[in-house]
Amino acid sequence: MLCYFSAGSYENWRPDKGDFQNSDLGKDLAGWAGERWLNTKSKNVRKIMQTRLDMAVTKKCDGVEPDNVDAYDNKNGLGLSEADAVDYVTFLSNEAHSRNLSLALKNAGNIVPTVIDMVEYSVQEQCIEFGNCEQFRPFISANKPVFHVEYPKGDSKNDQQLVPTNKQKSICDDSAAAGFSTIIKNLNLDDFYQPCPSQ
Repeated sequence: MLCYFSAGSYENWRPDKGDFQNSDLGKDLAGWAGERWLNTKSKNVRKIMQTRLDMAVTKKCDGVEPDNVDAYDNKNGLGLSEADAVDYVTFLSNEAHSRNLSLALKNAGNIVPTVIDMVEYSVQEQCIEFGNCEQFRPFISANKPVFHVEYPKGDSKNDQQLVPTNKQKSICDDSAAAGFSTIIKNLNLDDFYQPCPSQ
């Protein structure tokens, strides 16, 4: 079982929200109400993430998918760089592996070459839409899986209906994502998903 948590953003609905300090918080995440970028260099933030990893062990997770480690690619308000992201993924890798948890790299294509040996797989969103699938191909070359999600319904249609066959085919047969394990979801991130026929 792969368990999700946001390692790079504060979310104002989480039970541990009161553990963060004002100095830990950066700018709002564009388009995500109640979320702010975190100062991933903060000792306090890292202590909270250690507690979340302990929770993952308690919940019998086999691995973790820490989200929002790509602050460098966003207006984070904290001056966080790619080097900071690599340092943070190194920290998360050491902490996860010390708990016998596998670790995913979530998106963050720019740092793939530097961190690929620290993680077991990629969880990747919308590389066909954004045209950056090639950034994640090193995982395939290293015999590590890429779990790839596309959201072709966009923001306005979050329902349980399958996308038309021609749209499904255009995603599933896209050569840019060849070798990836691809599914289609809606942006509600509920239980709806549509697999590719061959997967």
